Amino acid sequence: MKIEWIEDFLALIEAGTFSQAAERRHVTQPAFSRRIRQLEDWLGVELIDRHSPRLTLLPHAKSYESSLRDWLAHLYALRGRIRADAKHGPRAILTTQHTLTVSYLPRLLRHFRQHAADARLQVRSSDRSECIRDFQRGDADLLLCNELEDAPLLMERTEIERVLLGTERLVPVCAADRFGQPIFDLDNQNRLPLLGYDPNSFLGSALSSPYLLDLQRRYDVELVCETAFTIGIRELSLAGLGIGWLPHGLIELELEAGRLVSLAEQLGGPMLVVACYWQPGGGASAAEQLWELINARPPTV
Repeated sequence: MKIEWIEDFLALIEAGTFSQAAERRHVTQPAFSRRIRQLEDWLGVELIDRHSPRLTLLPHAKSYESSLRDWLAHLYALRGRIRADAKHGPRAILTTQHTLTVSYLPRLLRHFRQHAADARLQVRSSDRSECIRDFQRGDADLLLCNELEDAPLLMERTEIERVLLGTERLVPVCAADRFGQPIFDLDNQNRLPLLGYDPNSFLGSALSSPYLLDLQRRYDVELVCETAFTIGIRELSLAGLGIGWLPHGLIELELEAGRLVSLAEQLGGPMLVVACYWQPGGGASAAEQLWELINARPPTV
């Protein structure tokens, strides 16, 4: 099987006719048709309904189109990584949760670029639990994550090193009215719409007690949204749909501009720790170089 046959088949789908697809692929139409036949022979099934007056894919061909595109993209990405690693050496892989990808990570990456421009790095953004699993399996060299105060991760493994990068509060916020005041009056209204986290998520468990429990005791709380994505809660808060707790680093600009108002004095919120982990001996020299930078002069959270 040749990769060009897959490229031909996808070009045929996009072009809609054999003649236009052959032109796109810079071959004659008979040669292009032979290559589609070769792909069908290799698969052992026909892909095109040749009895139809118009180009028509058979049902099994339609159902696997997206899989073929994904496979081809994955193969080209793998080729690129192999070439880059062979030329420049292996990259360091940093895994971090979605929230930190938006809030703290850009500052850290600018710091890396300023002091170690040649260190090759790949960032993987995932759910916090997936990031921890990737790091524990050895699929990532560095783990950047949030923790609760006095509750560090992975400390039972003495070979893993940890650096505390700073702290930030999880702040309850809502949109502001035209006078810069919160649109929800905590003193004079009983019903409060809540933008909540999945209770099984890290932030959901961090807020469950005493913060959400106290809120439920004092008000008639209506859960209008439940998600694990802090970006979604930020956008819904800005839209005025409810009250949500968000990391301060994620909403610093919105608070300064007055688009969001802090309700921390009334509702409180836990303090989060931003920490980075590294396991020596992973093999990527770039990881060690970046780890030294994290220890020496990390940007503030």
